[in-house]
Amino acid sequence: MTQDERFLYVQNAVSGTVDGFRIGRNGSLTKVTTVTGLPAFAESGMEGIAAV
Repeated sequence: MTQDERFLYVQNAVSGTVDGFRIGRNGSLTKVTTVTGLPAFAESGMEGIAAV
């Protein structure tokens, strides 16, 4: 989740994607982006997301 609590990012290691969601006032999620092209891992998967 971003520091301002407006966006949530979810990593899918098996498909090599990261999805971004906008967090609504009531806690609802609206998908706003999908980043592709990351290495996919069939067994253990990549671990963690880091942001600066």
